[in-house]
Amino acid sequence: MIIMIGGIPCSGKSSLTRNILSELGSGEMLEPMKLFPCEKRGDVLIIGRYPEGETFGGTDRISYGAISKFRDFIDQEAPKHKHIFLEGDRFFRAKDIEWLLDNHEAKVYILTVSLEEEKRRHTERQDSQTEKWLQGRRSQISNIQTNFELMGRIEIQQNDSIEASKNIQKEILKWII
Repeated sequence: MIIMIGGIPCSGKSSLTRNILSELGSGEMLEPMKLFPCEKRGDVLIIGRYPEGETFGGTDRISYGAISKFRDFIDQEAPKHKHIFLEGDRFFRAKDIEWLLDNHEAKVYILTVSLEEEKRRHTERQDSQTEKWLQGRRSQISNIQTNFELMGRIEIQQNDSIEASKNIQKEILKWII
């Protein structure tokens, strides 16, 4: 099973991922394919790495050069691992999501958050992303949510609170534990 999580910045993707990883025990660092640093925790391959104390981890640190090799990486690694887990923006594109769902056993989640909560989180983490860039990410996620090829095939989860995040975490863990 491949689990993919996406959403706008500050929707809680990385925080949710760190909470999920804490349930999976310690990790072994590996790079099964050039440009794809990963962690292996039990029988779960996590694409990207999540160093302690860093806001941006996971696929945010992966080279943009890896985007064109995403499908080859998944095809290479899926037979070797019971589960693959990834979150973030690098590979969360409609054409790759559609390909993933068509070719592999996968669950794709989009985390949503209210505009008020999004703004509160941006202020809290003191990020420097421009409104123009943020609007581009919002549009990209909105386009994925309304894509006729993906409707009904992706899980859209509101993630405005700690309780909501814990519920999403429980749902995802049932797929990979």
